[in-house]
Amino acid sequence: MIRIVIDDFKHIAGSNCQLSSLRKILTYNDIELSEPMLLGMSSGLGFFYYYMKRMLFPMVLGLSVKNTEMFERVMTRLGGSIRVTETTSLKIAHENLIHVLEKGQPAITFVDFAYLPFFFAEGTPIPNEGAGHYGAHTFVTYGIDEEKDEVYISDRYAHPHFMKYSELKEARGSKFAPFPAKNKIVELELPKKISDLNRAIPEGIKENINFMYNPPMSNMGLSGFQKWRKMLPTWATDFDDNSLLFGLTSVFIYIETGGTGGAMFRILYRDFLKEAGEMLNNNGLKTAAEKFDEVTRVIRDLECTLLPDGLENLGKMRKLFLKSNEITEKGEKDYQKQLRKINEQMETIMVGALDEIREWKKLIPEIDNYIKDWADLETKAWEMVKSSI
Repeated sequence: MIRIVIDDFKHIAGSNCQLSSLRKILTYNDIELSEPMLLGMSSGLGFFYYYMKRMLFPMVLGLSVKNTEMFERVMTRLGGSIRVTETTSLKIAHENLIHVLEKGQPAITFVDFAYLPFFFAEGTPIPNEGAGHYGAHTFVTYGIDEEKDEVYISDRYAHPHFMKYSELKEARGSKFAPFPAKNKIVELELPKKISDLNRAIPEGIKENINFMYNPPMSNMGLSGFQKWRKMLPTWATDFDDNSLLFGLTSVFIYIETGGTGGAMFRILYRDFLKEAGEMLNNNGLKTAAEKFDEVTRVIRDLECTLLPDGLENLGKMRKLFLKSNEITEKGEKDYQKQLRKINEQMETIMVGALDEIREWKKLIPEIDNYIKDWADLETKAWEMVKSSI
């Protein structure tokens, strides 16, 4: 039986699963970089309106990176690289994880969060089919005790977690679309000397500018906002009330509570621009950060119209999602009991919320105005960034 635990690993809470996973491994190796800095160095801010007919509802996403690109870009700019392993074999997956830990390195581990017991309310069946499958979630695995069937996990929340090794194997081996975990592990290949950040930071900014202005598809980047505005009226005609209610709550989560740091990563990018402006002595970046602050306020107004207080049950749902996220992030001893109570409250208002959907459709022009304001402000912010680099 194997027991490997990296005792000097330090858990750090974070905003986003991939950014916080990367930050923790770098910190463990005495490279201190903030999550906002990692987002900026990865050229990671984006916009993506995504819908295919087999989907229940469109997705509105806030990153420009996919798969392992965030890790790869940051490490390349630091002068290092990454090593990615994936396999369908449970035996090889086990060996790959052990191999990293035996080197004295914690492992960035891809998992399907539907299989994570600590993610959900007390009594939730695992896998949680109701939550859906998402195999691009990452956390840091820093220990295994096979005799106890136990692994040591550092996710983005306030405290580290323990889970059964057998549960981790299921989470890692998930084959569910659209992002199967495939037992993927990312190992950082650290540079002997860190590259000059005064060069690496502008490189990251320039690549992000290029994505926002010249995205690979018109439903991405700044043009993606126009795609959203064009498709927004179809929400009222192409989806039944149940699908629309599901969609509104999903879009709210994608924007605010789904590991974005709030306001669809715009708060994190604002903080990156502030930090970069200080490091580079660049007042233009600091001014652009102030413009992104305006963007975040418009996004919050948009959120309050997606699930508005004027429609009582929809407004209550928004507040419960925020409360649930707060409870999960704090991770107090009884947090899963608290989450169960939140779920019970959510169930009682679902019927009323469904009845409010017809009235909600009248808000589509107002929502469109907020999307327009967001797009206009963000375009101005990116113009400021462009003129500063």
